[in-house]
Amino acid sequence: MLLRAMDGDELEVGAPPDPPPVPPEDVLGWHNLRYVIHRGDRRRERTILSGTSGIARPGRLLGVLGPSGSGKTSLMTVLAGKLRPAADGRRKGRGRRHATDGLVGDVTFGGEPFHEGPHPASERVPLSYIEQEPRFFSNLTVRETLTLDANLHGGDASDVDDVVRRLGLAACADTLVGGDTGGKEVRGISGGERRRLAIACETLSLRCSRGAASENAVSEKKADTIGGAGKRKAGGVILADEPTTGLDAHAADKIVEKLADTAREERCCVVAVLHQPRSAIFQKLDDLLLLASGGRVAYCGPAAEALTYFEKTDPRHRCPTHHNPAEFLVDLVAINCDAGSEVEAADSARVDAICAAWASTGASAAHAAVPEVRSNGGDSPGGDSPGAVGVSNAPGPLGQFALLAGRAWRQTRREAWVRVTQLAASAALAAAFGACNFKVGYGPKSVKRRAAVLMQSCINTSMLAICRSLNGFPRERATVSREMRRKRGGYTAGPYFFSKLLVETPVDMIFPVVFGATVGPMVGLRREGRGWFLATLALQTAASSTLGTSVGALSPSAEMALAIGPCVMVLCIMLGDETGAFAEVPDALAPLANASLIKWGFRGCLCSEFEGLKFDPLGDDRAKKDAAKTAAKTAAKTAAKTAKAAIVARAKKKMDGPCPRTGEDVLEDMGLPLRGGAARAAKAQCVVVLANAALTYLVLRFRGA
Repeated sequence: MLLRAMDGDELEVGAPPDPPPVPPEDVLGWHNLRYVIHRGDRRRERTILSGTSGIARPGRLLGVLGPSGSGKTSLMTVLAGKLRPAADGRRKGRGRRHATDGLVGDVTFGGEPFHEGPHPASERVPLSYIEQEPRFFSNLTVRETLTLDANLHGGDASDVDDVVRRLGLAACADTLVGGDTGGKEVRGISGGERRRLAIACETLSLRCSRGAASENAVSEKKADTIGGAGKRKAGGVILADEPTTGLDAHAADKIVEKLADTAREERCCVVAVLHQPRSAIFQKLDDLLLLASGGRVAYCGPAAEALTYFEKTDPRHRCPTHHNPAEFLVDLVAINCDAGSEVEAADSARVDAICAAWASTGASAAHAAVPEVRSNGGDSPGGDSPGAVGVSNAPGPLGQFALLAGRAWRQTRREAWVRVTQLAASAALAAAFGACNFKVGYGPKSVKRRAAVLMQSCINTSMLAICRSLNGFPRERATVSREMRRKRGGYTAGPYFFSKLLVETPVDMIFPVVFGATVGPMVGLRREGRGWFLATLALQTAASSTLGTSVGALSPSAEMALAIGPCVMVLCIMLGDETGAFAEVPDALAPLANASLIKWGFRGCLCSEFEGLKFDPLGDDRAKKDAAKTAAKTAAKTAAKTAKAAIVARAKKKMDGPCPRTGEDVLEDMGLPLRGGAARAAKAQCVVVLANAALTYLVLRFRGA
């Protein structure tokens, strides 16, 4: 058979050689998948997949083609297990809009349910899913990204070197992946290299999950067997959703070539959704699945025989000379809805006839190699017990924690520009605070001014910390979710969260210490209490960071987190004001006020400042000026004592009550402990930190990133 390329050359393909015998346990198959969306009303339903069936064989690249709206991405979602069939015909998963989405059908591997059942085949067969837009940590290099993946899977450097060489990533191995780092775009690898990096990560996952280190480390026989002769080891499944979208023709060709090489070298089933592939890419496909509207199958079989099949079915369906075969096939099953009702009706009739012809003639032959669905209650095919295949040398929780802590430290170190900016902002803000409240003194007016400075310091520290954490965690959500969903080589919520907490919290505590060390001398805060003041601000940062992480984990997006976070902080400020300047907390909300991080931070600052403080009724600058004026106007020098008494009386009259003699008087008026209040507040702050950390962990543990 001859395939006509776009450049006019005729490429002799001929009849494809018979593929090597494939054990039935290595075949990925799906049968009669039906997926219907009910948009609030069953009268407004949309059929996404309608009786979709197909197979993917190991060592072969299956390309999925079809016009927009033919259900290609939905099919990949079903195969990946993100959308699972259920006995009651309802979707398993979250999402209110899809609560009544009907999904029925079978997805099998070796005749066993791939995702469902007590021991699904996906528990022993490595499954990798390459998203349309691969996401990675931008501050890691290509080699560091692959090394972390290999270590999490129990691999070593030889695996990384081999994959880097095979995927053509040697030139950019030490280049940052790049991307948005929270306000700054870091230049990194190109789009094609990013797609190849995604393939490299999934290749490592397959290799290490099968327990095969590299081709040079094990023989072919050992790589294909488990536990002795006659027991084959499944190669795994790789699903790629439009890996060539947004790439130039050359880069797209290389991506498909690498997918085909991966299928042959790793002996795995590779299914790729392709969008507008050129003729050279079409030649690299081993098999083809052509979908029409509604997920109807128009063809499923060897790609080299597709044009011959359609020409034999209807002579009018002959690919013209100098035409891209892929474009011809997509146009063949597309319906033009913009050319009028007559054209649309003719296209619909043609597509219906094509799908009906395949359902009656070709489907049975194409699926002859697919075994019947078996129950997986007994032994798995090939002698593997259910769930027995795993990563024997993969690190445990402590090992995952060490690896993720190393990654978090590299990210923090390479975001030094962010830390320098935060440090400069803290110093500038502290200077502004100090200038506005310079040397408040120890007079009657200094009580309110000191309390205001302490309250503003707590609010400033909390807002800076929570804004950083609100923006930081949602930015990593997509990448972390992909890594945590892995059944092999992934990690749990605990190692991820506590590694970030261990690395980032001490760094974040530097900024409030700089702020407090600058504000304290400028305002004239009590020297003996500055240690507790700085410790309180540091704990305030830790509490605010964990609170922001909790809000980010509960929020579905970064925008939602940034909208909720300030509202939570305002509520904490209202409930945490010990002076009543912002709001009077009713008795009914008193228990809720105990959860306010502002309350305990402000209380700790008040106790550290006023405990042991001595006041001077003449300490205010204004009072001193009044004393000087009064003394100058006094006619008799012998009346100086009388003038002083008059000034004291005037100062007391200006105040809302008698002049406090000590800081304990102020604490007593506020109902705060006279001794050890700062230590008690610090303990309460630690409780708040632990409570927020526990909440974040539970959210990540049960809801996922």
